[in-house]
Amino acid sequence: MISYAGITERRLIGIDNDASQLVALRSRMVEIAGADDERWELISIDPLYSPLPAGPYAMVIMYKILHFFTLNECKEVISKVNQHLVKGSLISICVHSSKHPTNDPTNPDNDAYFKHFFTQEDVDSLFPANKFERLYRADIERNYEKADRQVAALWAEKVITDMKITSHREKANWRHHATMQQSTAEIINVYRKL
Repeated sequence: MISYAGITERRLIGIDNDASQLVALRSRMVEIAGADDERWELISIDPLYSPLPAGPYAMVIMYKILHFFTLNECKEVISKVNQHLVKGSLISICVHSSKHPTNDPTNPDNDAYFKHFFTQEDVDSLFPANKFERLYRADIERNYEKADRQVAALWAEKVITDMKITSHREKANWRHHATMQQSTAEIINVYRKL
């Protein structure tokens, strides 16, 4: 996908509300491509409430961000992104699937942090077949490795800091819950604008 942006006149844009995720993304992109590219625009914004940079975009990467919005909010976000896509533009997404281990529909607070756990039908509803062609689909369930648990521990510390949690008990709960998860379940799709 990175190569695709390199052979077009369009920019590659990555969106996340967490700047640290974008730093990691750029690092991986440089490693893959062998060099940085001025057309890679990685921006830290809330895509629901913030304006997006002017297009057209060669590609939009939205990894692990849409599950922080309700399905209706996701439709609004994708509608905003779609305004900047042209024929042939790609959009790649990764979301928590309904099989995710933290998804417990019987829990009244299930959607307190992650606002939606996706089925493939949910994802496809964001990208109607008359406007987008699905090029790639993966429904992944996997066990965590040591690196995943380390990232989860760092994430817990970030949440504790960002939410200004001072209670030692609440901090311990966040750390415990972040590192006890042993697996994940995600849906990854790539679509091309028709």
